[in-house]
Amino acid sequence: MKYVRLYSAEDGRARFEDLEFASAPRSFVPHAPPVNLSDPLTATAFMIMQVPAGWTEAAHPSPARQFVIFLGGSGEGTAGSETRVFSAGDVVLLEDTFGQGHVLTALEDMTLAVVQL
Repeated sequence: MKYVRLYSAEDGRARFEDLEFASAPRSFVPHAPPVNLSDPLTATAFMIMQVPAGWTEAAHPSPARQFVIFLGGSGEGTAGSETRVFSAGDVVLLEDTFGQGHVLTALEDMTLAVVQL
């Protein structure tokens, strides 16, 4: 499964990077065939965020290393000079915890799952 990493480069500017979760066949459900499963990550918090269409923010670094999973709606994220549109099913790992940060604008009502690591 693909995801986007948003990180702070050494110059403090946020950047996007396309990555993919590595997975392997593993037993997960008792008495069921193996499924492709990634390595586990330890989470410290899980939240659901609802953002109205038109909402935007000033550039800022992420408050924590966290995954944002787009459950519904769409938004436009800007990191440095690059802008991407994210929608339901997209997964973004926010690691831009210092520097200039990023901007997110809700293109329509968004529902996001936030998993802090």
